[in-house]
Amino acid sequence: MERPTRAKVYQLWFADGTAMRSAGLMDPERGDQTVLLRSPVDGASGMGITVEPAGGSRQPTSPPLALMNLPA
Repeated sequence: MERPTRAKVYQLWFADGTAMRSAGLMDPERGDQTVLLRSPVDGASGMGITVEPAGGSRQPTSPPLALMNLPA
């Protein structure tokens, strides 16, 4: 992925129905990386990636760049 614009970060999310909960941040200084999602998967129905202000957000503030359903 391209580096986000200055003062932005890629944030990972778990989808719990219609609610989103943070699963961690990607390192904005690295274009190629493996990221371990933080927090338990529990009953998450999917995961997504958004662009957020540096340090992340409590809830997504931008449309998702990617969404993926998790198997039930």
